[in-house]
Amino acid sequence: MWLRSRDGFVLGGHVTPANHSDVKELPRLLQDVPLPLGGVVFADKGYSSRANREQLVRNGFCGGIMCRAHRGLPLSRVERRVNRLISSVRAKVERAFGTFKRTYHLCRARYLGQDKVELEFHLLAMAFNLKKCWGMVK
Repeated sequence: MWLRSRDGFVLGGHVTPANHSDVKELPRLLQDVPLPLGGVVFADKGYSSRANREQLVRNGFCGGIMCRAHRGLPLSRVERRVNRLISSVRAKVERAFGTFKRTYHLCRARYLGQDKVELEFHLLAMAFNLKKCWGMVK
């Protein structure tokens, strides 16, 4: 599952089967989501690969993918600072994930079939956004 978020609101997303790695979803994400050219795409360390970074450049986006340390090669001070800046922006999206898992019990799929799980996700995203709006109005 991935989310597109602005100011903490969920603007889109899709669901993948459990046997499919989300890391391979970056090309579909870039096609499906109407992002402005030159915009920054933020992602966690799981997306840290040469292929994903090249995919961002080919599509005209700036990379906001966190750096990952490799065995015997720790992150430099600059890479740690970059990761901290990226994680501060990503925190809003991660809060949405936490709410989906904790409040809406989306840790496991309730239904069989990707279409049903995707519908459940979109309904929960609408509920999340409405609850967030209500909190802002108060």
